[in-house]
Amino acid sequence: RYIEDWEIIECLALVPVRKRGSVRAIQAYIRFKLLTGLRRGDILRIRETDLREDGIHINTRKTGKPIIYDWSEELRKAISMAKAARPVDISPYLFCDKTGKGYVSEETGLAEGWKSMWQRFFERVLEETKVTERFTEHDLRAKCASDASTLEHARALLAHADSNLTRKVYRRKPERVAPLR
Repeated sequence: RYIEDWEIIECLALVPVRKRGSVRAIQAYIRFKLLTGLRRGDILRIRETDLREDGIHINTRKTGKPIIYDWSEELRKAISMAKAARPVDISPYLFCDKTGKGYVSEETGLAEGWKSMWQRFFERVLEETKVTERFTEHDLRAKCASDASTLEHARALLAHADSNLTRKVYRRKPERVAPLR
């Protein structure tokens, strides 16, 4: 489904209990994902060394395609929020657990701790905000693609090889068409 802007605002307005950790990390993650459209595994593998002067350097795991996301003011803010939310300042990962390790298991490739944190976050969102329906991280990726100004920009953000998948699966907003006259 297409996530409405007001739902994102509600999620970002959820008041964290702690100065660092889960709620703040998820909120920073949401901001980051809406700007880049990256897959969860790619975001959770970002290291400090990937944050370079000319942008954020990513080698996408699924396609192996290298991408550089140019810096914008909003992207810099999302990165700053993610760093401030980390429970461990010296972790090499942008998003890390309380021991400073990344969320993605090198053995399994799964991010079980992150998935649990996302579930707990959404339990609070549903209890404490006006949001009544869960959405997934995949829905956030689709919102990014749907909100992109063009199909080609959406394809590039999502690192798809061609635009067919982007159009069929990720562009979820209805197409606006001007009448002939």
